[in-house]
Amino acid sequence: MKTAIFALLVSMLASTFAIMPAFSQGEPTLAAPTVVDPTLIPGSTFSIDITVQDVTGMLGYAFRLTYDPTVLMATGFESYAPFTEAWPSGLHLGYVDMAYTWPLPEYFGTDAVEPLPVAKIDFTVLDFGKSGLDLSLVAVADVFGGSTVPMVNNGFFSNPNVGANVVFQATLLGHKKVSGNTESVTTQVQDVGTAVTWARAKWIVVDALGVVVASAQSTALITPGQTLRLSADLDVTTWDRPASYNVQYTVEYFVFNGATGGWVLGTKGTSSKTTVVKSFKLV
Repeated sequence: MKTAIFALLVSMLASTFAIMPAFSQGEPTLAAPTVVDPTLIPGSTFSIDITVQDVTGMLGYAFRLTYDPTVLMATGFESYAPFTEAWPSGLHLGYVDMAYTWPLPEYFGTDAVEPLPVAKIDFTVLDFGKSGLDLSLVAVADVFGGSTVPMVNNGFFSNPNVGANVVFQATLLGHKKVSGNTESVTTQVQDVGTAVTWARAKWIVVDALGVVVASAQSTALITPGQTLRLSADLDVTTWDRPASYNVQYTVEYFVFNGATGGWVLGTKGTSSKTTVVKSFKLV
């Protein structure tokens, strides 16, 4: 119902305020920005401007901006002067509706060739990720009685985790017997950087001849200042006894790729290390 009402308003914007016959003009464009900023961590706030260009005698506008509500939350909006006459507009989960015109009866119209900010929308960041800033149900009305569906340039938001902000301090705590044929290895990882990321501990066990007899890994999300213990169980049923074994471990991190919206293995920073601990003996 809300969508239908808003769509009807879009179609009526021009006809409601038409005072002269329509005339042909250049095709206007509504645009949302691209925001890529690794400092916009969860809890941060920011604002975007919606712009219009290539308009003559612009009376008003209407649009819906859609975003990912798992990444962002819209908290407010404002229409810039002279578009201060509000029509049904509001905040909704995952989208914002805005429809504004010149105040009545002073609708003289606005000309703009270069991008002109017409609206501001405020956001709070909820999570790391990528969100489209997509415009739909768009219309631009002019004082000549014309209503145009403008061209649209969509934007997006992302707050990529930068590898240089990921710094781990890692220690292999050792191993312990879980059961008769199961040994558990544990690595403690502390994130002393400034980025939320995924930590992955990988272990390999080698025998006295350097042959790898087992491997395991464990992955967990870690936030700045947090200390985690990552563990994995090793099945030692087929291992020689008595015998000594060495455990090697590597701690890796993942960073968020703002361009693709996915997590990739980090390649920078001081977060990877390999350590060989004292051998342990199965008896």
